[in-house]
Amino acid sequence: MKLLELDGNEIKDNLTSITAPYLHQEITLDDLNRLAQQITNYYRDNNYLVAKAFIPPQEINNGELQIFVIKGALEQVVVRNGSRLKEDLVMRMVNTTVKSHSYLVKNELEKLALLLNDIKGITSALSLKAGQNTGKTDLTVNLKDNKRWNGYISIDNQGNDNTGKYRTTLGNKIYNLVGLGDELHFDVLASNTFDLYNLRADYSFIIDGYGTRVGINSNYLKYKLGANFKDLNAQGSTYNLGGYITHPTIRTASLRLDSKLAFNHQKLSDEQKSVDLQQKRKVNTTSIGLGGSWNSIKEGVTYFSFNTIFGKESHSTNEKKHYLSENYQPKRTFTTFNYSLSHEQFLPKSFSITLAVSGQLADKNLDSGNKFLLGGLSGVKGYQAGTVSVDEGHIIQAELKHYLPVFSKSILVSSLFYDEGFGKQYKNTEKLSESVENKVRLKSIGVGLNLIEPNHYSINLAYSKPIGKKYNNVDKNQFWLSAIKTF
Repeated sequence: MKLLELDGNEIKDNLTSITAPYLHQEITLDDLNRLAQQITNYYRDNNYLVAKAFIPPQEINNGELQIFVIKGALEQVVVRNGSRLKEDLVMRMVNTTVKSHSYLVKNELEKLALLLNDIKGITSALSLKAGQNTGKTDLTVNLKDNKRWNGYISIDNQGNDNTGKYRTTLGNKIYNLVGLGDELHFDVLASNTFDLYNLRADYSFIIDGYGTRVGINSNYLKYKLGANFKDLNAQGSTYNLGGYITHPTIRTASLRLDSKLAFNHQKLSDEQKSVDLQQKRKVNTTSIGLGGSWNSIKEGVTYFSFNTIFGKESHSTNEKKHYLSENYQPKRTFTTFNYSLSHEQFLPKSFSITLAVSGQLADKNLDSGNKFLLGGLSGVKGYQAGTVSVDEGHIIQAELKHYLPVFSKSILVSSLFYDEGFGKQYKNTEKLSESVENKVRLKSIGVGLNLIEPNHYSINLAYSKPIGKKYNNVDKNQFWLSAIKTF
């Protein structure tokens, strides 16, 4: 047998395992058709999306059979752009995916579709058709504008008594402002007592055909303590300015891996007017991280993230020297490593189970702003977020969910969950008083309800109860509430 391309050149690929069973024996026309299909399947299984083998009419000379293989070369790409996205950016994505190979490769076409699908504010569709020349394929990229902005309002009770228990957030997201797949996000948060408010903004855009995104963000927070700390007349503010680069390192239907490099400059100011105490800090950080998702098991998805932060701090205070701690350092560096890993597995009868673990490791004792919080809605839900903070800690969570369609388009998700967090409040205990219990462990169980209609609203209720040994004799059950409306 001789395998040929349409131009008559012999194919060098080794297909002996497929062709050998048909050699040196009488074969029927059905056998030949079966052989051609096996060769077709071989190439398609090896990423040649439109490959096809066929046996043309021929006279057999000296017992030699010719089989032609069309691997499916890409002839032309047509972009039908009915969106604000720049066509030049689309063609750069085409050049780095489907046009980076001599033939139409399935994985690259899939990657192009996924990269376009990641761009908010547009809808995309890819279609293939036979080219003008035999054995060639044309690709058409269809783009249309989708909803180019989203607004939202949310309320929750995730604050505290000192700055306001209830919080309201207003926000907006605007897409594709200048045609670079850019996104502008901004929101404002305020507590019910107006002792806490926070302003955030983020802008990013795509810089190349690989889907690499560059962004800048800023955040301003101001607070004033009330309740038990009202007599201190304490207040403060935090300002952040950062930049980042994200890159879709791997992009397939089953695996997504994103790389991220980020820089952040933070200025913090705190004061207690009742005792004329002022403290100022500057923190510069560089972080390197990986994150993504993997459809590792049928009907299941795994989410993961790993992030290393390298930081440099500088402190200044008007506090008298003899009041400062022995390990006070006006300047120092630190390193932390954060991770999270979770898997949700869908089960029969509309059930699912989620197992998750997350945590932080540190090289030294950390400032309060860099510690790992064990409590809160994303941690051990039986405790408020500020109950325990640790230099090093880990959280283990398990949740059983049931999904029930209600109304016309809504879903009611009911859940049972268990949370456990443990860690060390201080990495270095050399100068720690023996009366301080450095190792801590929190546990809680609870139930939750979530009524959601995608792209419209979500209402979350959760009740959680501490179990086991209570931290600082805390025995107050937590009731969590949040609601968000998008428009």
